[in-house]
Amino acid sequence: MRGAFWTIGAYGGSVGLRFGTNVVLSRLVAPEIFGVMLIINTLRNGIELLSDVGIGQNIVQNPKGESRSFRDVAWTIQLVRGLILFTILFLAAAPLGQLYQLPGSAIQFSALTLALMGCGSVSVYLLQRRLQFMRLNLFDLGVDAVGAALVIGLAFASPTIWSLILANILTAAIRTIATYLLPDARVRLAWDREHAREILSFGKWIYLSSLLAFLCASFDKLYLGQAIPLALLGIYGLARNVADLPAALFARLGHSLVFPVIASQQLSSRSELHARLSPLRLRLLLVSAICVAFGTAFADYAIMIIYDSRYHDAGWMLPVMLLGVWGAILCSMNEYALLGIGKPFYGAAGNMTKLVCLVVGIPLALKATGLLGTILVVAFSDFCRYIPVLVGQRRERLSFFLQDLMVTLFLILLLGAFVLLRWEAGFGTPFDGASFS
Repeated sequence: MRGAFWTIGAYGGSVGLRFGTNVVLSRLVAPEIFGVMLIINTLRNGIELLSDVGIGQNIVQNPKGESRSFRDVAWTIQLVRGLILFTILFLAAAPLGQLYQLPGSAIQFSALTLALMGCGSVSVYLLQRRLQFMRLNLFDLGVDAVGAALVIGLAFASPTIWSLILANILTAAIRTIATYLLPDARVRLAWDREHAREILSFGKWIYLSSLLAFLCASFDKLYLGQAIPLALLGIYGLARNVADLPAALFARLGHSLVFPVIASQQLSSRSELHARLSPLRLRLLLVSAICVAFGTAFADYAIMIIYDSRYHDAGWMLPVMLLGVWGAILCSMNEYALLGIGKPFYGAAGNMTKLVCLVVGIPLALKATGLLGTILVVAFSDFCRYIPVLVGQRRERLSFFLQDLMVTLFLILLLGAFVLLRWEAGFGTPFDGASFS
């Protein structure tokens, strides 16, 4: 519970920084620039996940994670991977720029972050392994604060795409340097065939799961990037970024809390693991359900109050997206519990199911019903992802299906009460602005 409070508190600070940064940037830059950055960041993240072998997950989960020689091999793989990814994106920048009608040099400039992140120490993963939640979350929050200050300052000085990219590069450089100020940060180039085999063997499922997770999170952006105007894409991206915040919180809770706790006790019986995790999980889900229900019911007014008229179309998009986030929250909690017992396969299977739903559904929905239909497909695709994960939980005797079902019913009833209260007060419903075209 202490770890959960630190994670939620630090993430709350991070969300405040990100949200405040987005509001300030919406006053400084045009929606088209948001659209360009959405595409560039998506491409960079996609290249990064093409070879994700789970360096951090290996250090947390492997019994040799405390070994200096094991960490040195993991860092060597990370470094080489970062340099290779930088080269790939740098060379692919020209054709990618032509596809999305963006300057190739902007993509090349952004690629520097891949090389910088590859140079960082693996010390931050040791904090996670050792369950040092306070230090880990303060580290992440500090980096987020520096990044927010940089992007606002540079955008104020020059509200262009180049300022935003430069802010990302400087933030990555500062984070990399800061990892060497943490305990046990010293690393060196090293190679051991047995260590490398263990890392890559466990990492093959992390790679597949990460790649599929990226495609699930980014297929809509990449497809819409060449199907709708950049200004509309920027508005869509703003709503998507806000809607992703609750899911990102639970992904962080799963990664920083559930995964290392389960990994440290994976030799316990399944019934003991279930009994230890169930009460904490229930509290977290109940709080999340209240936040999602309230956010869905009133998010459109928040958009109208905070953002200027250029972004008001995000008001009808956000409630639909927030409602769909509930599926992502449930999946994140369940996938990291399975990862903690060394079963990453089911997360990969869940993301594959979601990806099929998106690849088939988005083009059909956009053509038949317009952007609203596309958003509905994106929002509720995580419920397809939930099914394979549930199968995995049942096979591994670590299922929380009844708890998930009861909290979901609570969410629906609470949302209905909020919407009814709003409608009775004469403010309509949060979905009034949505329409099929």
